Amino acid sequence: MITKEYSFEELKFSSQLVRDLIQEKEPIKQFINDFYSAAAISEQIKQKPFSVDQRVLLNQQLIKQNSAVELTVASQKHIDAILQNNTYTITTGHQLNLLTGPLYTIYKIAQVIKIANQKAIDQPEMNFVPVFWMATEDHDFEEINHLHLFGKKIEWENEVSKGKIVGAIELDSMNEFLATVEDKYQDESLKEVLIKLTNAYKTTSNLAEATRELVNQLFGEYGIVILDGNDQELKKAFAPIAKKEVEEELVFSTVDKTNAALEELGYHQQVYLRECNLFYIDEHHYRQRIAKTDDGFLINEKAWTKEEVLNAIDDNPAQFSPNALLRPVYQECILPNLVYVGGGGEIAYWLQLKGVFEALNIPYPLLRVRDSFLLVRESEEEQLAAINMSIFDLKENLEMILKELALANNADEIQLDDERQVLKAVKEKLVEKSNVINKGLNAMVEAEFAKFEKTIDKIQASFIKSEKGKLDKERKRIESLQAKFFPGGSFQERFDNFIPYHLQNDAFIADIMALMSTATAPKVNIVRI
Repeated sequence: MITKEYSFEELKFSSQLVRDLIQEKEPIKQFINDFYSAAAISEQIKQKPFSVDQRVLLNQQLIKQNSAVELTVASQKHIDAILQNNTYTITTGHQLNLLTGPLYTIYKIAQVIKIANQKAIDQPEMNFVPVFWMATEDHDFEEINHLHLFGKKIEWENEVSKGKIVGAIELDSMNEFLATVEDKYQDESLKEVLIKLTNAYKTTSNLAEATRELVNQLFGEYGIVILDGNDQELKKAFAPIAKKEVEEELVFSTVDKTNAALEELGYHQQVYLRECNLFYIDEHHYRQRIAKTDDGFLINEKAWTKEEVLNAIDDNPAQFSPNALLRPVYQECILPNLVYVGGGGEIAYWLQLKGVFEALNIPYPLLRVRDSFLLVRESEEEQLAAINMSIFDLKENLEMILKELALANNADEIQLDDERQVLKAVKEKLVEKSNVINKGLNAMVEAEFAKFEKTIDKIQASFIKSEKGKLDKERKRIESLQAKFFPGGSFQERFDNFIPYHLQNDAFIADIMALMSTATAPKVNIVRI
């Protein structure tokens, strides 16, 4: 059950830009078509044309991509439904983190399923399909090559994969990593469940296939549809946009204006803007930046003319990959999509893109910031109660927390306010006397008493330090709780993997989904597990 709900604004959670979007602030309207709501989704349907040819292409490629996966009836039904003109998608996407990576990957997928299910209830004459877009073309291996279990980082060492698109990374060097994960559990019944999860990486050939297998295993019963944008036929549909980017610097020219408008309002841009927002994927699956030069382009230190790049897009569009600012455009041109669900960082860069969508005459989707969760056990609640703290008090610096505890425990002895008042009264009397004797002495009196005040500050700091030294038990408890809820100063959902929670409760995903909101504003939920 949810112990407590907080708004993003209450906790100053995410950026000001995202919080203002959630609160539907007037300045944000220029960067979107409409604020997210159930009614807005219905209106979005009217604005999202999706032809028969587009539906056939998407359906065919989904069938092809998922041919090696044992699809559930629910997922197969959703893929089949793509052919119907009353079918639309609710989409999220993410990197191919190992074993799903941080908890928020689970939350994002659960959120699109929850929204799609609710819309199907609200409008039974329509089909709403939850889609997970695998970001197989990202190439930052260091971002995805690890997970955290029980506060420890477990890393997959694979030097040869650096620079490759992650979806193409082969899994033959993964045995040691998987064994380390499996060795975290000795209980045979739990280990059996864990091995079922890790098997996705033992029975497939690359990270894209393994991620598809695992996400299908976890969410297939809910009808999730898994899509890989690194697809030759789907890239053909994107090719005209890629060529427009090369010819006109489409993203740079439009997003630059949006960034100026955002900055004028005091917001900062989320993604760095480049003159060319495409990458080139070579025959070995390495992703190379396409850099604009005075007389053409530079790809991996080789000069290309504009014509050579355009011809290459025509010949093999799969070799061209959109960056973070073009990927949303690619997504929206091949999906009958209504809503994109993401974390604050993602949503912030979507807010840079409305002008690009307008220039391409592609409907701009509704944006929904995902819900956030803090998972707390009863024993941890008891530890917090013992030191009279809330979870969010733990966000403070440890030394500041201990100082506050020391003051709370021994305020009369530590606080030297009375002594400061006495000093102030003495100083005022001496200033009065110096006014009679020689006003020129006032500065000397003030300077000497400033030294006294600093001495009192030092004495109080020593008192506090001494009291903090007596709080060794509290220090260890707070450090342990901070590591649990705000590891490394981050947020639990950006650090912990879902495995311990899933093995403790095989209904973990279902329980999280049941708690998710489909309302306009996301929440930060404190959940007892």
